Amino acid sequence: MPSSAIFLKKIKVAMAGGVVLMVVVGTASYLAISRLLETAQSRVRTEDTLVMLERVDSSLRTAESTLRQYLLSGREDDLAAFQEARVELRAVRARTRSANVLQESADFDELINQRAQTANQAIAARKAGGPEAAAAVLASDASRELRLRTNALLEGARSREAYKWRDAQAAAERSAQWAQGFIVAGSLLFFAMLGWVVYVVKHYERVRKLGEAQLRDSEAMSRSITEGMVEAVITTTSEDIVLEANAAALQLFGYERSELVGRDVSELVPERLRGQYKEFTAMMHARPGAFRISGREVLALRKDGTEFPVSVSFSDVQVGGRRVFTALMHDITESKRITKALRASESQLRQVTDTVPALIAYLDTDQRFRFHNRAYEDNFGLSYEQIDGKPLADVLGPQVYETVREKVDEVLSGHTVRYERTQVTPQGERRHYAMQYFPRYGEGSAADKVIGFFSLGTDITELKRIDRMKTEFVSTVSHELRTPLTSIRGSLGLISGGVAGQLPDAVKSLVSIAQNNCERLIRLINDILDSEKIESGKLRLDLQVVDLRQLVQQTLVANEGFASQHGVSLVMRAPEAALHVRVDSDRMTQVLTNLLSNAVKFSPKGGVVEVRLSRTAQKVRTEVVDAGPGIPEEFSARIFQKFSQADSSDTRQKGGTGLGLNISRALVEKMGGTIGFSSKAGMGTTFFFEMPEWTNPVPLLKPLRPPTVSSRPRILICEGDPDVARLISMMLGKAGFDSDMTYSAEEALASLASNSYDAVTVDLKLPGQNGVSFIGQLREDESTRNLPVVVISAMAEQGELQFNRKPHTVSDWLKKPIDEHLLIHSLRRAVASLDSGKPRILHVEDDLDIQRITAAIAQEFASFEFAATLDEARALLREHTFDLVLLDLALGSHSGWDLFEDIDALDPRPPVIVFSAGDVEPSDGRYADAVLVKAHTSNTELLNTIQRVLQIPGDPGPTRPQALS
Repeated sequence: MPSSAIFLKKIKVAMAGGVVLMVVVGTASYLAISRLLETAQSRVRTEDTLVMLERVDSSLRTAESTLRQYLLSGREDDLAAFQEARVELRAVRARTRSANVLQESADFDELINQRAQTANQAIAARKAGGPEAAAAVLASDASRELRLRTNALLEGARSREAYKWRDAQAAAERSAQWAQGFIVAGSLLFFAMLGWVVYVVKHYERVRKLGEAQLRDSEAMSRSITEGMVEAVITTTSEDIVLEANAAALQLFGYERSELVGRDVSELVPERLRGQYKEFTAMMHARPGAFRISGREVLALRKDGTEFPVSVSFSDVQVGGRRVFTALMHDITESKRITKALRASESQLRQVTDTVPALIAYLDTDQRFRFHNRAYEDNFGLSYEQIDGKPLADVLGPQVYETVREKVDEVLSGHTVRYERTQVTPQGERRHYAMQYFPRYGEGSAADKVIGFFSLGTDITELKRIDRMKTEFVSTVSHELRTPLTSIRGSLGLISGGVAGQLPDAVKSLVSIAQNNCERLIRLINDILDSEKIESGKLRLDLQVVDLRQLVQQTLVANEGFASQHGVSLVMRAPEAALHVRVDSDRMTQVLTNLLSNAVKFSPKGGVVEVRLSRTAQKVRTEVVDAGPGIPEEFSARIFQKFSQADSSDTRQKGGTGLGLNISRALVEKMGGTIGFSSKAGMGTTFFFEMPEWTNPVPLLKPLRPPTVSSRPRILICEGDPDVARLISMMLGKAGFDSDMTYSAEEALASLASNSYDAVTVDLKLPGQNGVSFIGQLREDESTRNLPVVVISAMAEQGELQFNRKPHTVSDWLKKPIDEHLLIHSLRRAVASLDSGKPRILHVEDDLDIQRITAAIAQEFASFEFAATLDEARALLREHTFDLVLLDLALGSHSGWDLFEDIDALDPRPPVIVFSAGDVEPSDGRYADAVLVKAHTSNTELLNTIQRVLQIPGDPGPTRPQALS
């Protein structure tokens, strides 16, 4: 073979071997270069990721810093700064999301949203409740947990990126070593392939330069991002030498870049703290792995020597094979000032509320305490921690909470609530509180939403005690003054009436003076007691429809004697038609008497006092006109006030307490009317009042005939005061009654057991067993159940309320001092009603006024028992026999028809008259002997129907107006 061929063959073999080697070396080189490229790109991505993570962290802290600034100041520009920071955070998050920086992107977004909601709650709380409420939101456990979870996610992301970078770098180094071996081997074996190696090296150089360019671009981008951060960023070596600082850091510390770079970072803290700082950085540098320390507070030092606090986050990263450290910090001077101010404000508020002797608290819609003063802790015996944040039910206790649950629901529905509550202190003392709940509304779009309520409790224990003392005092005055006045008044009346024989003129004059002043004292006591009843809301009115003309005429007749003493005439001018009004006759008489008394006292002798009645616009107007000196203008504004007198001399000259007009106004207003006056100096005065006219049909009531007594009835007197008992006995003896005196309930019961009486008078205030209990005992005993009882007591009104004004329990209620004429008339009427031969009627009716009127209509030929409920009616039907049942069908929530089953079971079955307000179907009427509708039935028709069913012939006789309903 020619040498050329061999050479060629060798060349071919060499070329083939070179090609093979080139392929092998090229493949190895390519793989190494690819790994290096990936390493470079990984490094760029890692740094980009870290920068983005730092940017996210920075944006979060900026938003939190501006939020705290706004919460303290409440300024809109601070709120705007916070909104800008929030926009910046969303932009940064969008970039990190597109770059897929965070693996837990959804979790991180959820945390960001929750922190945004917390920020919104803090802003709303700041607007609604001030810095304290906002601070409570930020300081909550939920808010702190959100911050920790966010930091943990960011820290985890940084750690992953650092580990990825180290792993990629290690892999690249192994690949480079492997490729280098192949290249060296190829170079030693085939130097001829130098050109190829040169080519590979040049190619690698181009790739390297490209990577470096990308790295420079990445560093430039990172620096640009860092420079745009509001937080200061400083990068140092492991020797604590500053490598880089952004613009915010230069501005924060007051250095130029050339001054700060290369300086020991410990020079940025006060000299006294540098040793500690060095120890801290040495500890960080000694950590083998990546780390992240957030929110460490450090005292920093500016170039000018100013010290200021900063919050620093420390981290490390590997750059170019070396470990560098980054400190991200921001000035917290203002934040600390805000926090301090918030704490001072809260402390001041708490000190103020703690000194207030009242229960003060704020609760949210979950009924949890968000604020309370020390009074709550003292009154409940609980610590601050046992109340703050706890439900109202836990603090009050289950039993007390159940009593106030409805009140809480009411205030949370937007209503102000006031009520009284009794609280037992840890010392066992019962305290009374007047509680007030006030709803708190949100702001902005939630302005119509209740977000909680304020609770204010005022201790009224002492007021309650004083009120009880006042009530007891009034009760004592009522009894202890009226009782002796009864003896004085009655004795004077008997003496002047001739019971002690004919009196000399001089003695008559003295007795007359004593009587007049006794009556004056009685009026004074009555006025004071009436005033107290009105003020305490205890005044009760018995409203009836009356003809005001007749009432005025009766009052004029009753006051003619007083007017004649002053040389004054009384005149009434009224229309002929009746003027019906719904009033309490006694109280209206009291008003008229007060006005007439004033008019008479201030009229000149020979003068005339006119009472004018008129009808205007569905009202009845009453005017009392005198020709006196008139009322001074300066006194007009306070004429209806208590104890008001135009001149102090009036009291001495004219008499009176100054309570009459005040009482008159209160009575008129309670009866639904208005009162006023007009006056001109020297031209007299006109007092007037207007009452609504009663325009409904007024049924007619058969008049009551005067009671007659055939013989000397025997009366049992039960009176705790022996003097008053003797006085009553003398009055009764003078009027044709026999009487026995007892001084206690026990003595009275003994007399009733051994003697027969036609009636008994009872004083409610007896030694031992009281009068109310005694009367109840009489009504429970079959032998005395129907015995007429007349109460004579200074506490008659209170007793009447205790018996709920039941007409069959007590025949009459007479107040002390005793009016002799009323006493005699009442006893004669009571004795005349005692007739065992009368038919017995059970009237089932829950309207007490209808009970009274019905009894008045038929009392001459029948006796009545009354039941207001079905249970009462059934009990009476079981215990007694009745000749007739008068039945109302509407008994509260029950129907009178349900009673027919009980009536039908009786033998013999009594007849039934249905007397009801509603119409009755004809088919329903088969159960009754007669059916009457109240609104369509006159008294005469009712009387005739009762007589017809009982088969009693009757003569209705003359009638007078009276209301049935």
